[in-house]
Amino acid sequence: MNSLIQENVPMHSYTSFKVGGPARYFAEPSSLLEIREVLQWCAQAKAPIFVVGKGTNLVVADEGYDGLILHLGKRFSGIQIQYNTLICDAGCLLNSAVKSAVDAGLAGIENLGGIPGTLGGGAFINAGAFDQELCQVISKVTTLDAEGKLTERNNAECDFSYRHSGLMNYAEIIVQVELTLRPADPVILREQMNAILLKRRDKQPLDLPNAGSMFKRPPGGFAGVFIEKSGLKGFRVGDAAVSEKHANFVVNLGHATAQQIWELTKQIIAKVQADHGVTLEREVIFLGMGKV
Repeated sequence: MNSLIQENVPMHSYTSFKVGGPARYFAEPSSLLEIREVLQWCAQAKAPIFVVGKGTNLVVADEGYDGLILHLGKRFSGIQIQYNTLICDAGCLLNSAVKSAVDAGLAGIENLGGIPGTLGGGAFINAGAFDQELCQVISKVTTLDAEGKLTERNNAECDFSYRHSGLMNYAEIIVQVELTLRPADPVILREQMNAILLKRRDKQPLDLPNAGSMFKRPPGGFAGVFIEKSGLKGFRVGDAAVSEKHANFVVNLGHATAQQIWELTKQIIAKVQADHGVTLEREVIFLGMGKV
């Protein structure tokens, strides 16, 4: 066994929902060389691999994950500023990138303040909020494959769309993201960022474990509006509940399980479909769980 690889590491400590069983294998590399070693080990062991940053858009099955979780944490959190470009390691918190941009008087991501994920995960799913998406400012994404090859892709080559990117199609690890921003008054940017943070505190259940917006925005409206119109605020399965504050948030009231969260989302999807003819699609990734 490679010394970088741990076994049977509980995932509830690495996800914002605070649920999930153990990863059969787990690695927390501190360099590109160690990422290469882990990827090579996975290829030899024929172990599937899943990358986790802050675990903010993720629910891991109660039974755990029968593969390797690669955790990119503080050792991959660097930020550089070159003129109007932010060069961010994949484990850099999106909120930290926003603050750095605002302090430097660079506009384009100030509305993304408060999103609790990383730049790597954000680029992977094209994170966005309040009329801003990362695809509007990403100029380059650098990935690493099992052979140790670094690949740089420009914005067009990433094939971004709503909560999706072509990066999902590659067996590669995002290691760096570059954002090209535009100069602006830092005082105005800070006021805008703070207004967004206040709006998040007022409208989102930040006091309870959750994974952010549970469902993608459907055609013709907002998921939270349809869920609320179906009378589902406060609806619960075990300790998994629809937030009383924002209906597109599912929260952990204390002892929720991954299966309870999954079952709750199934019932929400069925109810909204029956009431409004709208099919909701989960935005949160359910790792090791069903597809219905």
